[in-house]
Amino acid sequence: MLSSMTGFVSRTLNLSVSPSETVQLTIAIKTLNSRFFESTCRLTPVLSSLETDLIKRGKEILSRGHMYLTMNVSNPNCFKSDVTLSLSTVKGYLDSLTKAQKVFGLSGSVNVSDILHIPNVFISEELPVNDAVRKQIMDDFTQALHALNKTRAAEGASLLIDFKKRTAIMAEHITAIEKAFEIVHQQAKKDLETKLTTVNQSGVDHTAIQGLMLYSELDKIDIHEEIVRFNTHLKSFATLLEAKQDEKGRQLDFILQELAREINTIVSKCPHSPISTFAITIKVEIEKCREQVQNIV
Repeated sequence: MLSSMTGFVSRTLNLSVSPSETVQLTIAIKTLNSRFFESTCRLTPVLSSLETDLIKRGKEILSRGHMYLTMNVSNPNCFKSDVTLSLSTVKGYLDSLTKAQKVFGLSGSVNVSDILHIPNVFISEELPVNDAVRKQIMDDFTQALHALNKTRAAEGASLLIDFKKRTAIMAEHITAIEKAFEIVHQQAKKDLETKLTTVNQSGVDHTAIQGLMLYSELDKIDIHEEIVRFNTHLKSFATLLEAKQDEKGRQLDFILQELAREINTIVSKCPHSPISTFAITIKVEIEKCREQVQNIV
């Protein structure tokens, strides 16, 4: 089966951060085509410690493609410690105020409402994600990745149908080229034989020269080997499409390059009108397949 590198999935789940508290975890994953596995993660700061594990898990399940991951929790404060008063900060401000009063002879006193206006006077530290929550997040992320792979497989199935249609067209036209070549080959042979009968070869081995000329001229336009190789590559392409291996995009692209090389050689060696016409159609189908195969895992 084929799998596309393009897909999207979004999930919102309840995350148990404590026996009495749950928050919503939102996971959104989008993948686009890429030569290798790449990742861009946008995580709530409290989840940043999971980034390495998330990327590793993504590579294991997705194999190829650029993964854009967004992960947020509805209440990040649930991962913070209780709010405490920074006594050292308050002391620093009070000491400075007391000193200012003495130096400048200022009057007045500081009360609780004044302390509340001091910047950063209250502290709430982020707590590390515990093992139980980490496991929940990784399990939910894994499920999202598998769901994403289903959407990628669905698109891959559509691409498979398209590839089969295009390879069928190629097979039909290479057969037409083979038939057209037989006609061209026979006509070329007759033309050479006609020319040879008009040449006076007195005193020279006429048979040897005739054979040499026929072989030289006809060999220049002989495309039989190229047709055989083209059909072999086309068969390999069809077999690989149905293979069970996960990654096949690079191999498919390489085979398409070989198909393009063979059809170019065919046109170069035997540039007759019927053959060129069939070859142009094949080239178009190869290019369309190469565009599509860039999105295959």
